[in-house]
Amino acid sequence: MNGPNGPGGQDDAATGGEGWRLDRRVGVQALAAAATAFAGAVMLVATVQARLDAMEARAASLDGEVRAARETAVCVARMDERLAAVQRALEDMRADLRRLRDDARATATAKEAR
Repeated sequence: MNGPNGPGGQDDAATGGEGWRLDRRVGVQALAAAATAFAGAVMLVATVQARLDAMEARAASLDGEVRAARETAVCVARMDERLAAVQRALEDMRADLRRLRDDARATATAKEAR
């Protein structure tokens, strides 16, 4: 094969500036090897593209799962806050009930003492 500027890199009178051309000395084996290499490259690119598509799909599904997990975490945090508020309210109610019970006992003891 000769380049656009001839085999030596300079414009050659034999090529006449006609560009790339295939010489008769190139064998069938070389053409078959080039065709096989090209087919292999195409297959490699197709495989890489398929794997990339699969990875993008998986990344998209993982992104959705992460969003759902974040929403769940926010809900759990809110539930924890509500539970803490309910526990505080229960403690206040217990304290009030103890005070009322103690007041009722004191009143009953005072009535008995009279």
